[in-house]
Amino acid sequence: MEWITIIISSLFTLISPVGLVADQVAEGLIRDNLYQAELINVRIDNTPNFRLVGGRVDRVRFAGRGISPIPELRIDVLDVETDPIDIDLPALQDGKFALDEPIQAAMHLVLSTEDINAFLRSPRVQELLNTLEFNLPGTSERERNRYGLSNPQIAFLGGSRVRITVDLADRVQQEQVEALVETGIQVIDGHQLVLLEPTIVIDGQPVPQQLITAFTEGIDSELTLKQFDALAIVARVLQFELQPEDLDVVVYVRVDPSSPLLNLAAE
Repeated sequence: MEWITIIISSLFTLISPVGLVADQVAEGLIRDNLYQAELINVRIDNTPNFRLVGGRVDRVRFAGRGISPIPELRIDVLDVETDPIDIDLPALQDGKFALDEPIQAAMHLVLSTEDINAFLRSPRVQELLNTLEFNLPGTSERERNRYGLSNPQIAFLGGSRVRITVDLADRVQQEQVEALVETGIQVIDGHQLVLLEPTIVIDGQPVPQQLITAFTEGIDSELTLKQFDALAIVARVLQFELQPEDLDVVVYVRVDPSSPLLNLAAE
């Protein structure tokens, strides 16, 4: 969702009674919000052009290739196409970003396996892993901080399955073993991500299924785009494809004028 606010805020902060927004200038402002980008193209459609000064755009199309919002993460493909956008210009003149009507957009995202694994190997991810506290299946609550994770790697398999390998360090025994997690992934009703037939192997030994069920209990309920409802955002997955070389996702997004996310665009 942050991508939409970047594009729209970059676009309409240039609006003035005597000038129009140039596609090239909008592209430049978007680049300023990125670490780097191999290709960015912005197309602003409006007929007649004077409607842009009134705060309305018929459509914004954004195409990005090789985009890095942060140094550690590269996005192979990011395409965004909006429905008509209607901005509250009086609010914008007061330094607030507000909508007269909801924004609707479709986003196409492709992440290559190579780029995902480069991100997983980054110090940023390792710092996050170092803060995690968890239990292995069958261990007690007192051992929550006993284990640490490092060197994660992901592979996309056939049949919409994912394999994750990670080094599991026992901080008490000063030992390190490999843990392997494999699961199918399915999107239900456009919002619910479900794990199918997950398996866990630690140091070559399969973890019993009943322990896996206990370990993953409650995870599915958290993997839903309906969590964005509290932000007045509707998000639905239209396409979800896992190939050995990449993850390909198409998402529909609707942002209502009451969404607090829009306040970020004015900052």
